Amino acid sequence: MAACAATAADWPTFGGDPQRSGWARGETEISHENVREFELLWKRTVENTPMSLTALTAPIVVDGKVIVAGSADVVYALDGDSGDVVWEAKLKTESKPASEGFWLCPKGLNATPTADARNGLVYVLAADGRLHALNLADGKDRYRAIQITQPYAKAWSLTRIGDRIYTSISQNCGDTPSGVVMADVSDPVNYQIRNWRSAKYAAGIWGRGGALIGKDGRVYGATGDGDWNPGERNYGQSVVALHPETLALVDYFTPENWDYVRKRDFDIGTSPVAFEYGGSEYVAVGGKEGLIYLVETAAPGVQRMGGPDHHQNVYTTPLVANEEEWFEAKGVWGGLSTYETASGTRFVYAPIWGETTSQVSFPKTHGAASDGSLGAFTVELNGEGKPWLKPAWRSGNLAVPEPAVVANGVVFALSNGENARQTRKAGIFSRETFQRSDLLEDTERTESDKRAQLFAFDAETGETLWRSDPDAFETWTHFSGISLADGQVCAVDFSSTVYCFGLP
Repeated sequence: MAACAATAADWPTFGGDPQRSGWARGETEISHENVREFELLWKRTVENTPMSLTALTAPIVVDGKVIVAGSADVVYALDGDSGDVVWEAKLKTESKPASEGFWLCPKGLNATPTADARNGLVYVLAADGRLHALNLADGKDRYRAIQITQPYAKAWSLTRIGDRIYTSISQNCGDTPSGVVMADVSDPVNYQIRNWRSAKYAAGIWGRGGALIGKDGRVYGATGDGDWNPGERNYGQSVVALHPETLALVDYFTPENWDYVRKRDFDIGTSPVAFEYGGSEYVAVGGKEGLIYLVETAAPGVQRMGGPDHHQNVYTTPLVANEEEWFEAKGVWGGLSTYETASGTRFVYAPIWGETTSQVSFPKTHGAASDGSLGAFTVELNGEGKPWLKPAWRSGNLAVPEPAVVANGVVFALSNGENARQTRKAGIFSRETFQRSDLLEDTERTESDKRAQLFAFDAETGETLWRSDPDAFETWTHFSGISLADGQVCAVDFSSTVYCFGLP
């Protein structure tokens, strides 16, 4: 099978690149001037059985094909021009779950695939924990699928550097410890598997973009609430850097108020984004508490991420959201994105759930935003010559925003429309009083009268340039993302439908 050369217009992984930037650097068709002409070009409903709240993964785009994986272990490649099915792959699973799943552990395929266009491969992690290498041309297994996680672990978006494939694990589903998994696929007959455990229990890395790879080559992730005791190798509520080959812990940052974060269930749960500024590399990450942390990445022999005590990062914003201290439906969720303008201004974009606080003043706002919004910050130097995140603008109301993507001065954001509530009685989380019965069931979580909607904003001012028709999407979507390639923006919803928007 001839290999397909990677192109700058491809979107081969969640966020477009291993740094999860969300920035389509090679996009040439979409512009600030023509995005107002965007329309729905096609939509395609594929055969798939949703598992709890999950249906289709966020799309990736390679060689003109839009590729999505379904929760029922099925993968589709759609023609980017027409939406026609090019091929369908039903993954053979070798085990069945012992019990029925629910929204925390849906027990279906959850990880967005990643592609190796040069070798004509799409890597997909099935629900049974086996990694498949599918031919990009026809969807057939190129090699024998290899077990890299426990069956029915909750794995997140795959990413790839060279012959190494990474995923992150959360929620201890399938009795799988939280952390990061790496598969070295240079020898397709004998994959080499490495694991790093973030804590004995909990501390899941559940940002929907999974782990990212910095320009320094290291693997970065943010952990949820859990034990923090480095002496016992427990790293809850932390930003960690791992060696790319061994997954040994290289460095980490943990907020000083980590115990408060743990008690309130304020996971640092977004997917971080890595970017360069002023000759150094930084990672920005948010959490349910409502803060955004700016962390300098690791360096050989230098503890940069959190200083000597691992608690001192470069900058932490004032409280952006969640004055109510809720552990659900408020704060900073999903994943951050970044973009640099032609004049050299670096932006960071954050999906904010719930209202913003008075502690952060955005110079430009675009209407009330009770459900959520997209917040934009510029990276600037303070009086001491250190970088900080300066508020730039906030969008109008977005009913649960997903991670943004950007190209040529245009930012696209998906308002996903889901019911983001997790419990029957909202409020402050208490480990002493919380009961499993407090959690909403799948049927309750799927009750939403809202639909997803796609927006385009001016990357520097936040002005709304375009929005999709309110009824363009059939339903809402959950923990998803969007792709931007070949002049098109693609998204999915709970009805297992793929939508493609672009210029007429």
